[in-house]
Amino acid sequence: MKWIKSKTWKESGVSPLGSFAVSWEQRKLGDIVGIYDGVHQTPNYQNSGVMFLSVENIATLKSSKFISEEDFKRDYKVYPQENDILMTRIGDVGTTNVVTDNGLKAYYVSLALLKYNSTDPYFLSNAIQSDYVQKGLANRTLKTAIPMKINKDEIGKVSVMLPLSATEQQQIGKYFRSLDHLITLHQRESTYFTGGFYAE
Repeated sequence: MKWIKSKTWKESGVSPLGSFAVSWEQRKLGDIVGIYDGVHQTPNYQNSGVMFLSVENIATLKSSKFISEEDFKRDYKVYPQENDILMTRIGDVGTTNVVTDNGLKAYYVSLALLKYNSTDPYFLSNAIQSDYVQKGLANRTLKTAIPMKINKDEIGKVSVMLPLSATEQQQIGKYFRSLDHLITLHQRESTYFTGGFYAE
């Protein structure tokens, strides 16, 4: 999704955002969220238990892999909760998704957990997709590593632009959440009408 920089936000199919004064500040990601990564060892998978997420699950935050509750309690003192953000950091770097519930979730080292503080998570998730932040992530990514990756501590050094007003953050975040929902509905319709394949 392309980041829009404008005093007036125009929409199509979602509620209008309106216009507001643009007062932004530059912040480091490490100043606005806690940053963690998952377990580094291959887990002992179970048929049921706590869902285990990896880089390939970022689009849906759903997985058919599970670990035991005992292993979860042992290995995860900090874990994804509602309004946190998961971001890919190994193999793929910088793709995000917002956690929408408090169900227990384990996650692999290929994902970074951006722990919610006060910044609107839907705003921040989409801000990370902006060219500005993606370039910052790319500059700190180890491209010669196989697979490529960004070290956890480097993520916090990347800058992001934020509205000073929490209300403006929430308005923009709500807009993107509605837009993402609309895109998802269109994708489902395309899948239905093309027999399981997305329309070109």
